[in-house]
Amino acid sequence: MMKEKILVIDDEEMILKTLDKLLSKEGYEVTTVNSSYTALAHVKKEFFDLIVLDVRMPQMDGISLLKQIRRIQEDKKSMVIVITGYASEDVPIKAIELGVEGYIMKPFELESFLYSVNGVMEICRLRKERDGYLKELEKKNRELEELRDKYRNLVNSLTRVVWAKTNSKDLEDKIKKIIKSYEKK
Repeated sequence: MMKEKILVIDDEEMILKTLDKLLSKEGYEVTTVNSSYTALAHVKKEFFDLIVLDVRMPQMDGISLLKQIRRIQEDKKSMVIVITGYASEDVPIKAIELGVEGYIMKPFELESFLYSVNGVMEICRLRKERDGYLKELEKKNRELEELRDKYRNLVNSLTRVVWAKTNSKDLEDKIKKIIKSYEKK
């Protein structure tokens, strides 16, 4: 099984090193960047299951960065945990509107942070599993439709043969009645 990928974006090198070590030890494939523009370049190249994102960043703040990331990821979206050292009334609301899974205030306990990450990653695994089941179900549904089409074609062909051989309108009506009752099932 492939390791889940996490992108950590923060302008503080100490936080990047600490979270890289913590998350790598936990078994995740971690990429750390200290710039919003570098983060965008990574997101354009590859998909990350989780993005851990600082709100206060030079160049571009975390909320603006998250909006850019959401534009890049049209269909499949990364899960996001926002971290910040600055409490603000509007930032959590904006983050929630952009669909983040977590909002953590700095300084945070590493154990608590890891608990949040592991919880989000479990949701991510369950979504992947669900998506796999849905794809399999869609495949089985297509196969079933193909079988139904083959059945209908076979029945129609047989009906034409019976009609051509017997010219019995009564027999044709009985066959159509049987077909309709079967199709309702």
